[in-house]
Amino acid sequence: MITEIKKIKQLFNQEDIGPVFFVSPNPNRAIGIEKEIENYHIICSQNMDIIDSLRKEKISVFCVDKKKIKNSGKLLENKKVLRYIQKEANGKTANIITFKPSPKISKICADNNFRYLGNDWKLNKQFEDKIEFVYIANELKISNAKSKVVEINKGKMAENIFGRLAEKSFVFQLARGFSGNSTFLIKNKEDFQKVIEKYKERQFKVSEYLRGDTYTINACTTKFGIAVSQPIFQITGLTDYNKNELGTSGNDYSYSEKLGDDEKKKIFDYTKKIGEYMAQSGYQGIFGLDFVVSKNDVNLIEINPRFVGSIPVFTKLQLQREEVPFILLHLLEFLKIDYQSELSRDYFSFDSWNKQDNFHFSQLILRNTNDIAIKIKRSMTSGIYKIKNNKLVLKNKNCSAKGLEEDEILIQATPKGSLINPDVEYANIQFPCGIIKENKLNKIYKKKIDLILGSFDL
Repeated sequence: MITEIKKIKQLFNQEDIGPVFFVSPNPNRAIGIEKEIENYHIICSQNMDIIDSLRKEKISVFCVDKKKIKNSGKLLENKKVLRYIQKEANGKTANIITFKPSPKISKICADNNFRYLGNDWKLNKQFEDKIEFVYIANELKISNAKSKVVEINKGKMAENIFGRLAEKSFVFQLARGFSGNSTFLIKNKEDFQKVIEKYKERQFKVSEYLRGDTYTINACTTKFGIAVSQPIFQITGLTDYNKNELGTSGNDYSYSEKLGDDEKKKIFDYTKKIGEYMAQSGYQGIFGLDFVVSKNDVNLIEINPRFVGSIPVFTKLQLQREEVPFILLHLLEFLKIDYQSELSRDYFSFDSWNKQDNFHFSQLILRNTNDIAIKIKRSMTSGIYKIKNNKLVLKNKNCSAKGLEEDEILIQATPKGSLINPDVEYANIQFPCGIIKENKLNKIYKKKIDLILGSFDL
């Protein structure tokens, strides 16, 4: 019997679509489907250990090895990269994937007749705007934190705002940011003054602070419906790994078991509503949503209209379970390949979605928690580790989480000598199990993570 993932792969590879290039400074962002489609290439600028592992498995990786290139637009415009793409395309259309769209990427693709497998940057900007989000959620009658849009000026206006809100904690959000660096929890006047001094004359969304568990959803708009992932617990509030108190430090894929059916139904329905609204605006493919859940109350707090950070791991987990990964659906949408007849399973109903088993997996992200860039003086070899006699022992340099055993840890580390900007990731740690217990990092895994932290000199 041919599984539906095999049918989709056959359909994908039968089409003469030309080579696919995933352009990302960090090669870890580009992994997931490297073995699933033919003529797939990874283009990066960070010479990381994972590159050797990928090349040993006959995956095409082109690394320009320029650490100063920090975003996909600058990487794509590099002359060596353009020559590589044109050579490998060999007269066919080159298909470009990036983590996030931008005006520069759109222009480079247009100038070189590349096909961009992603949304227009204007759509990304529209839906990522945390201030615009308030109007969208209210229009769709989706529960969200009570909010008001304000502009911070000097003097009395700021004092008046604080005076009205000072009775309880509240949240300030700029229109855009990443890993929580544009979201500020205000607990006292000192917190408030720090923010308004740094961001004078800027618009903010001011919201009530919602206490509860944070979950993320990976989703994909398709012409046949909205594909929705299981709720994925977001690990937040661990300031040893992300200095932003409301910033994400990773995900526990198994911790959503505590959600009730009513909460799951709200999450599912809200995701479908947002996905359908985005699709009506012309949006296609992968997006993410963040929710806060407490006492049967579900509130949507953010739209991420792009590939989200959990997609590489999520893709591997989907493939291990022989599911069609969302990233393949994303690509098929932009390639305009008809695949509905190949999907035997109902991807788009609540009953089917609610019966899914949780993945037993976690990832923790280590970020630069300083306010300035740091240099990595000592790093780790990326690969699979075991802990013996309170020491990390490298088992092998395999950088795939597939088949990871219960007592093993996958560590993907940025190499020695790299300069890491504030809030940027320098290591990713993956476990084949849950690491959260009673809403906190399990003490057993906290010890293991501390041991890994001690292996770096920043």
